[in-house]
Amino acid sequence: MTKHDTWVKLKAGNPYEPILELFPDGMIPMRDPFPLERIAGEFEGKSLWIIDLERLKSSQATAITQLIASRFGADPIEVATEAMNKGGFAMSHEWVESMECGAEGFQRTKELVNFLETAPQPASAEAWQEFINSQYERWIEGNEEPPPINTIEDVDPRLRTPELEERLKMRQVNQFLVDVLTGRAMVDALNAIDPDNTYSLVGWDDEDFEDDDIYE
Repeated sequence: MTKHDTWVKLKAGNPYEPILELFPDGMIPMRDPFPLERIAGEFEGKSLWIIDLERLKSSQATAITQLIASRFGADPIEVATEAMNKGGFAMSHEWVESMECGAEGFQRTKELVNFLETAPQPASAEAWQEFINSQYERWIEGNEEPPPINTIEDVDPRLRTPELEERLKMRQVNQFLVDVLTGRAMVDALNAIDPDNTYSLVGWDDEDFEDDDIYE
């Protein structure tokens, strides 16, 4: 299973408020970048997100288990067992205020947009099931890797926003600063200026280190 990269923030008044202090910046890890569960019973017809069990700390998973059990009068063991079978805890879409995602989230959202644009509308139950099965096989049960996102050009034009472009630029700036602070930028520049010699970083605790070995 790939490591998913979607997080959500919840609306004020959500039932998870008593335990949100356990989540940095109130961000909760989700298995999917959009609801894909088909639920029967009292939740039938609702859009549900799945809190990603693989990315929860034990304290977070325990708190969610106890909260759900208390709210619905259920046995905590039954709640935990169902979560393990599904790979996470179900959450109603009505509580989601905003979503942040990485490369996988963007790729899967792009695939959803492609499906909505190409499938006969309204899409039949069979078409939806085929799409959902493909998502499960490739992204939830499989190990498919999304293409990396480094600049706004790597994002599908239908998903681009000015805010996203600004954040990607800031990430590039931050990475450049990291490179400068670690000396990578200087080494790269020296290699470009003086191709007849090879320059590389040497740690202070490297064996046989001498002053003349700063660049080699």
